[in-house]
Amino acid sequence: MRAHLGGAAVVVLAAAGAALASHGWGEYDDTKGMSLKGVIHSTAFERPYLTLQLDVEKPQHRTWNVVLASPSKLESKGVAVASLVPGTVVAVYAYPSRDVPDECRALRITLGGKTTELW
Repeated sequence: MRAHLGGAAVVVLAAAGAALASHGWGEYDDTKGMSLKGVIHSTAFERPYLTLQLDVEKPQHRTWNVVLASPSKLESKGVAVASLVPGTVVAVYAYPSRDVPDECRALRITLGGKTTELW
């Protein structure tokens, strides 16, 4: 019985850790949706999401940390993760973070003339 409870505790702790690492929708302001177009500076996998550092020129130069979906979700929606490389021009529609300057969460991405809804 003791070993069984220990295993259950590990599962609960793992789930809690994943929840804390996740970017919940409440962290983003859905009343301030914005369209951004720029050049990918870099990409990173921040479990469980893929993120882009997006250099945007207009209305003023700014680099945004754009939180996308998970790599598997992107692939299932038809966005090839391998195509999200530095130098690629993309556009996103996103909600800005309430707490983290220059961070936003993308709802859709346009890459190579194709727009994909991520959520």
